[in-house]
Amino acid sequence: MKSSDRHVLAAAAADSLVIASDPDAEISNRTYWKRGRPWIDAVVASVAQAPDETIRTLGASLQADPQDAGRYFELRTALAERAEPISTEAIFEAAWEAACHSRLGFHVGPRYERTSAPVGVHDVSAHPPGPRGSVDGPIDVLVIVPFQGREAREARLRNLVSCLLALRDQSFPRERYAVALVESDEVPRVRSVAAPFVDHYAFAFKEGIFNKSWAANVGAVHSPGNAPLLCFLDADMLVDRDYIARNAARFQRPGTGAHVTYRDVLCLDPASSSAAIRQRIHRRAPAADTSSLRGFLGRRPRGGSFWIRRPIFERIGGFDERYQGWGGEDVDFFFRVELATPLDSYDDTLLHLHHPPGPIPRHDGKKVNARIPWLSWQPEEPIGRLDRFAKSDAP
Repeated sequence: MKSSDRHVLAAAAADSLVIASDPDAEISNRTYWKRGRPWIDAVVASVAQAPDETIRTLGASLQADPQDAGRYFELRTALAERAEPISTEAIFEAAWEAACHSRLGFHVGPRYERTSAPVGVHDVSAHPPGPRGSVDGPIDVLVIVPFQGREAREARLRNLVSCLLALRDQSFPRERYAVALVESDEVPRVRSVAAPFVDHYAFAFKEGIFNKSWAANVGAVHSPGNAPLLCFLDADMLVDRDYIARNAARFQRPGTGAHVTYRDVLCLDPASSSAAIRQRIHRRAPAADTSSLRGFLGRRPRGGSFWIRRPIFERIGGFDERYQGWGGEDVDFFFRVELATPLDSYDDTLLHLHHPPGPIPRHDGKKVNARIPWLSWQPEEPIGRLDRFAKSDAP
């Protein structure tokens, strides 16, 4: 059943043209971008073949410069206001199919400025780290941030420090939560910069491909405080001031064992990432203003911001430590949690800061994790062992 709202359909059509022509769309989620191409390309073709010359011209103009918000809104308005159904019928049919099938969407606020000055790692690391939480006393919430900064180091380190600063600026009582950073790498590349912004820092030695699952388990096992609530947060997320208070309170609802905090993840473009950091960190706004931001929406992904009760995490054996690199570990964890406990999903705004894409590890022409069956993790030894990949001379 198709929406009857012309503004919804016009937005879906304009969104598809941006997704088809902006390289950042593929960077935001390669899998979603690739799988959605048949429906996105159908929208592009329908606009190019539109009987209305103005729509054809505006569509071509937007594809020539998809980062121009003015061109985007001009096409949207033209599509929504066309009185003759023949001008838009085929476009709206294709656009609705794309909106229903593609897991990649688009957002641009009316106040977006593509010329926002870039923010670098030195701009954020110069901020005072703020008060520390409990080092070894009892706490309610432990936020675990797994990290490796070997690829695109400057961008990822800027994002990490921004993420940690946002976690320091919370409405939840500071003594009731702690933040743990687990850096997994051959050497501790970011400890000197990032450690002052966390309550617990752990270095987990591992050569080669990043093992996010193992790093997350290390944080849960080796951080003091025995917090009953665990939050696993990706290092590129920029959270609002009420993030911890809001999500901790959700566990007071009966029948709640775990939850994801969002419906979609907004993967910001470079200019919007700097603008969001400037608002949230430099100006200490309670949250970044999405009306000034632009990016691509990952629809219903499984990772990024996940909350769970500790006993449930321990009962299912944590994350599957066989996963290497990025991809699949969050989905498998989601499936196993959903079988073990009531799992809720909310519709909070979750912002992902831009960084260059990393390599996708492959083996025999397939993604390196493709060989791992879903729901098959049954650890026979303790999870999160620091010596799992260690060498005797590791730092």
